[in-house]
Amino acid sequence: MLLDPKRLIDRSIADLTQLAALLAAEVRCDSLLQSPELRACEEAVATISNLIPRLQVARNVPIAAIGVSRCPSCEE
Repeated sequence: MLLDPKRLIDRSIADLTQLAALLAAEVRCDSLLQSPELRACEEAVATISNLIPRLQVARNVPIAAIGVSRCPSCEE
């Protein structure tokens, strides 16, 4: 099985973008409440916002596909 790192990074970026949008909407809806859950959402959005540009840079780094053997002791 071959893993395509660029596809994996693209999928991760898309998933994180969607998650950040959902969390940001939650923060906007509950902005008058100060709860630990709201603070966790704010921190998650900030973390994701920092991670996405790093993933975009990593996506553009030339890397080869990683081959994964079905048998860890085999060289297939």
